[in-house]
Amino acid sequence: MVIAKSAQKRALSVNKRQDDEHQHVDFLLVGGGVASATAAETLRHEGAEGSIVIVTDEQELPYHRPPLSTTFQLADSPAIPLVLSADYYLEHAIHVMLGTRVLAVDPQRQLVHTDRSGPVHYGKLLIATGSRPVRLSVPGCELAGIHYLRSLVDAWTIKRAASEAKRVVVVGGGFLGLELAATFVQRGLQVSLLALRHVLFEKLRAPEVSAYVQEMYTHKAIEIILDDTVAEFRGNGRIESVVTQAGRILPCDFAAIGIGAAPDVEFLAGSGLALDNGICVDQHLRTSDRNIFAAGDVANFFDRVFGVRRRIEHWDNALKQGRVAAKNMLDLRLPYDEVPYFSCQLFDFGFQFLGMLEETSDYAALGSLRAKSYALLYLKNDVPRALFSAGRPAKETRAIESLIRYRTNLGWAKDQLGKPGFSLMRIPSQTAIILQGGGALGAFECGVVHALEDEGVYPDIVAGVSIGAFNGAIIAANPRNAGKALEAFWQELSMLALDLPDEQSRRLLASWQALAFGVPSFFRPRWATPQFNVPAQVFWTSLYDPTPVKELLGKYVDFNFLESSPVRLLVSAVNVETARLEVFDSYVDHLTPDHILASGSLPPGFPWTTIDGKHYWDGGIMSNSPLELVLERCGAGRKQIFIVDLFPNKKALPTNLVEVVGRRDEIVYTERIRRDSMEQSLVSDFRKLVGAILSVAVDPGWAEQVRQWPIYIQLMGDDDAKLDITRITREGSEGESASKDYDFSMTSIANNVQAGYEMAQRAINDRRQSWRMQPVASGHG
Repeated sequence: MVIAKSAQKRALSVNKRQDDEHQHVDFLLVGGGVASATAAETLRHEGAEGSIVIVTDEQELPYHRPPLSTTFQLADSPAIPLVLSADYYLEHAIHVMLGTRVLAVDPQRQLVHTDRSGPVHYGKLLIATGSRPVRLSVPGCELAGIHYLRSLVDAWTIKRAASEAKRVVVVGGGFLGLELAATFVQRGLQVSLLALRHVLFEKLRAPEVSAYVQEMYTHKAIEIILDDTVAEFRGNGRIESVVTQAGRILPCDFAAIGIGAAPDVEFLAGSGLALDNGICVDQHLRTSDRNIFAAGDVANFFDRVFGVRRRIEHWDNALKQGRVAAKNMLDLRLPYDEVPYFSCQLFDFGFQFLGMLEETSDYAALGSLRAKSYALLYLKNDVPRALFSAGRPAKETRAIESLIRYRTNLGWAKDQLGKPGFSLMRIPSQTAIILQGGGALGAFECGVVHALEDEGVYPDIVAGVSIGAFNGAIIAANPRNAGKALEAFWQELSMLALDLPDEQSRRLLASWQALAFGVPSFFRPRWATPQFNVPAQVFWTSLYDPTPVKELLGKYVDFNFLESSPVRLLVSAVNVETARLEVFDSYVDHLTPDHILASGSLPPGFPWTTIDGKHYWDGGIMSNSPLELVLERCGAGRKQIFIVDLFPNKKALPTNLVEVVGRRDEIVYTERIRRDSMEQSLVSDFRKLVGAILSVAVDPGWAEQVRQWPIYIQLMGDDDAKLDITRITREGSEGESASKDYDFSMTSIANNVQAGYEMAQRAINDRRQSWRMQPVASGHG
């Protein structure tokens, strides 16, 4: 990105003037890379109003590092690849303290000590200092002309060295070493590549890929030396040759070393933060101190996708973690559960590696390396764990990423993988069930779930609000046996009511019975309690006491099991004091009966539910559309979604005030997909524009490189990943009472269960006739 020097000077001058005014910083971000810049951008995007300061020991605004080994070295006048323009920082009141090194962190006093600006007090702190190159410790290692690449200064130094040299030795056969070797030979240098392992890219465990790359490098006249490493550097004040452990002498004008990196955490010694190969963080990227987060190369995090703790050194991971850390600094409690991308560009051969190949034993190859369109899928027990992809469609890579992320079992398709005509892009990675609120009508959802299970459909995700949250908790706690558990639950909720010959009168009387006397296993009216006091009614905040249903939930839901259940539970509730819709996630929060009750605390019937000092009402007040929870928490792509609609979208005009009130509630609480159609159209047009630009690019090779970028794959790869939605709608009956959601009579509960079962069967049969139908079976890996 090219920026005007005057704009950059304005940003720097503002920072210098503001230093003294920012002794306290609400959000302090340490590190000058993509994680910090993305975190700052995300904080402002999410509405953070406090002060934001980035501290970096470099003299440049945060920039992208991957181009430093490739395009930056090849350009005659390279532009600094800034993450955000100088104007962006000015316009969004984000201050950058350049050339400032952090000396220490004091979590107890919430202070960061710097070398130029003294101590800075913070509210929330993000540490994103990245990594530093591992240095060789051999004789001659202090000679001039031995270079390591991390910063922009390093990149300029290497660029100048290459312009004055004829021969270079590159030490390291990993991503960085191979990229540098390719860059140097394109600049006309004679290159020797020294690699410790017996093959290139040994970690890929893909002999055909290793052989292909080695052949390509040999064809480019790069000398490849395997199974050997540096014994010493020789020269008179400046490097003149590299001596290997095997005794080879490699003359050179300079050497570039890329043998790994270590997390930059020395300044944290004595801080009390948990350190182990980086900064230890939880699934929210929070450190052992609640006010401090870490992201990028420096963060040792628990990988929820693969169930291991690890640290990742790559741009894509730093960007994603910076975004999630920023949101969690605002208490959004989002887990980091992304599949990491690693990308590399070697001459005209670009590739991606996704996932984690440890413990994989099976492989499936797609395409051909010779045709520069090749993918290698790594599997463990028929579940995809990793992917090597070169020149493949972005849609395919994105689809396989989804299969890896959600641990989709491909045993049924294993024999078809790699065969012509078979596509992985249409395999749904997850099945989700969306459950609305609707009081007694929730019995319809019970019938739906039972029918789905009878058809072999089991959810990976269940999102519910209000009574849907109660049903959802039982589903998540009873995987593959939820139908029976729900039926037992609803039988206990149902109550005896007078059986009148006129059906409409019977239902109306049953509803008023529940309103007047409560439902024994669900709620009891406050006026029926021994403590009833007429004058005290003025201070009531609710009409009913829902304690009975909390006790009933404990009978059907093992809340300790929810965290490890194969079914992820998402429920929502409204914070009474902030008017903010909050999400409770069984894979993030330790859910209790109170979390479920909070989602169903509809005023003025039920009181607010208090959790950790916060007070919550029914989430349906703001959105009776829990589909949004799934889209926000689990993504939209490649899911088969079953939405249970308790309220009809279409209905005849009401004829009296009671029907008016009933229809009003149906419209308010009906399921809606609030994704703006104009926004979807705009995204589609944007994707078409990007595709058109690349199709007419002057340099086809450059266009193909762009198509291999992680950000291109992630933005463009979902082009056809439309929501696969099956709606199961409760139709209701003519003339039913406006208070139907209070009819807990045995007869009505049984009728709703049966109606749900029949409507679900009808929906599945209709789905079978659809072209989009995949095998109606999914769930639980």
